Amino acid sequence: MSKIGVIVDSSAAMPQGIRNSYHIIEVAIPVLFGQETFLGGQDLTSIEQLISLMNEKKELPTTSQPSPAQWEKALNEAKDAGYDQAIIVTLSSGISGAFQTAKLVAADYEGLDRVEVVDSKLVNMAQADQALLAAKLASEGQAMDDILTQLADFKTHLGVRFVVNDISHLKRTGRLSRGQALIGGLLNIKPILDFDIAGDGKIGAVGKVRKMSGAKEEIQGAFEDYLSKADFPVRAYIVDGNNQKLGAKWLKDFSAKYPAVTFERAEMDAVIGVHTGDGAMAVIWSRDYQSYGK
Repeated sequence: MSKIGVIVDSSAAMPQGIRNSYHIIEVAIPVLFGQETFLGGQDLTSIEQLISLMNEKKELPTTSQPSPAQWEKALNEAKDAGYDQAIIVTLSSGISGAFQTAKLVAADYEGLDRVEVVDSKLVNMAQADQALLAAKLASEGQAMDDILTQLADFKTHLGVRFVVNDISHLKRTGRLSRGQALIGGLLNIKPILDFDIAGDGKIGAVGKVRKMSGAKEEIQGAFEDYLSKADFPVRAYIVDGNNQKLGAKWLKDFSAKYPAVTFERAEMDAVIGVHTGDGAMAVIWSRDYQSYGK
């Protein structure tokens, strides 16, 4: 029976304790301030650190993708740990070239019997849960093809809505691809955004509000529509971008309103914070990955 390792990039924002418990290998995504490079998950472990650096350096950062050497190093680490196959789960190909680069490296890598690369079509805990599901199923002894089939099913049950305080960061980094006419030319608005999970995994605007309270209502409406069709256990994450107080309030409110759902808190990582700016909020939902397998 093959032993399957799991590799994820740092935009998944997977807590180290959880990652270590499943022996998941992480590849860092670079954040660039001019010629200076900081590694997500290593040099930058929170969006709070990112905002502090932005204020200190008086410049706006960009992100890059992991180099081929980084992916190869992770695969070598998997091989050295005794794995003979590996699954790489990357952030959405709609906002990064990481998926394409990882596929090229995987195709040429000869140290393992098989390497598969999965485009999560998302980021943060929606990406992390795909890696956790793969690791869970692998630990139960499931074969590669069976794991990939369940990952594909899991992705059909994913949803996300998020809101940013300032749309200029997404425009500056070129990550906003849909719905620009919806929000173009408007001042003092907060766009409601999603990822095109069933399509190319790009970010688009699906609505707009004036206040964060209105954003919460819009997101809640999308979540309720999802719940009305779900016939499986649901897990959801309340994610904040350097606004822990509001994140805690949303968690309390959502948990009280939907007691059948498993809610958790999560933080936006620094890599995604480059594109969202300070104060973003998100709700991610899916079929509970723990309901798959044994």
